[in-house]
Order: sequence, then structure tokens, then C-alpha cells
Amino acid sequence: MMDKVGLRPEYMDRYPHEFSGGQRQRINIARALMVRPKFLIADEPVSALDVSIRAQIINLMVKLQQEFDLTYLLISHDLSMVNYMSDRIAVMYLGKIVELAPREELYSDYRHPYTEALLSAIPELGKRKRRERIVLKGDIPSPVHPPSGCRFHPRCWRRVDLCVTMEPEFKDLGNSHFVACHLQ
Repeated sequence: MMDKVGLRPEYMDRYPHEFSGGQRQRINIARALMVRPKFLIADEPVSALDVSIRAQIINLMVKLQQEFDLTYLLISHDLSMVNYMSDRIAVMYLGKIVELAPREELYSDYRHPYTEALLSAIPELGKRKRRERIVLKGDIPSPVHPPSGCRFHPRCWRRVDLCVTMEPEFKDLGNSHFVACHLQ
């Protein structure tokens, strides 16, 4: 399995401290693939790596996904990686899914204010008209004691009275697009 992730056989004799971050991630991927899974959960798989190594690991994961017919549940704050690797995207806020949609639909027709704020933070190079950056105000509420109603309402610039008192239903908007927002 080591050769599948780009590591040489002689690395088997090394101690853990002798590996770089990228090599350690390749080892973790090889260990996960040893049992021939169909489903892998990858929680921030490249967050601690530098940009060039990050790209190598992402490309490796895409290659292995095709080779082993894998399904990934990718958990990440890196929206460019999420966009590159995902077919469907779920956006979470304080432990609740607020929007779920196919990748293209989410990036072009987002419906939840939190999704809009997240996507506004992605740099857009080479575009004449840039999307206005949405800077959320206020502190992030405690996930242990979330606010009543919609969890996002303390920071939402579009909130209505209903947002404060009632948790929104997770609605099907069609085209496999779901959102939890009273304004939809």
C-alpha cells in the first residue's frame, strides 16, 4: 500500500519523528486503505500542510478515490479544497447543517446567509466585479449552550423575529438542495 501513496519501501524502518507532515499524511492514508474501505472520513486532511504538499495530498486523494471507488466525507474549512473535491456540500453552523446542495448549485445559488458569508470570503482573482465581503459581527455563540431559534440569528444581518424564537425546518428546495432558513 505504501507505493500507492508515493512512499518507498525503505521508509518502513523509520521512526515517526523522521517523517515530514506530508509523509505522515500519506502514511495515514495508506493505513486507512489497508482494510479496503468504501467510505472514508477525512477531517481537515491537509490543514497543517504547506501549500505545495497540500496540493499533492489532495491530488493523491482524488486519484485514490477513483482507483479504489471511494466515497469521502470531507470535513474542512478550506473552501477551495471542498470545491475541488466534493460532489455535494453540507454547510454547518454550531453543529447543525444549515445548507446542503450539489457543489455547483451551492456555489452559484446559495440560500443561507451563513453560506453567503462563507463564500464571500473566497478570493476571486481576475474578476472585474468582485463579490462584496460579508464580515460577521458579534461573537460566536457557545456550541454547548446554543441560542434559541436559528443558531445563526445572533450574527445574521437578515434575521426576523421568527429566527429568534423558532428553529427553522430543513426544507427541500428541489434539485437536491436543502436549507434551514425561515427566509426561504
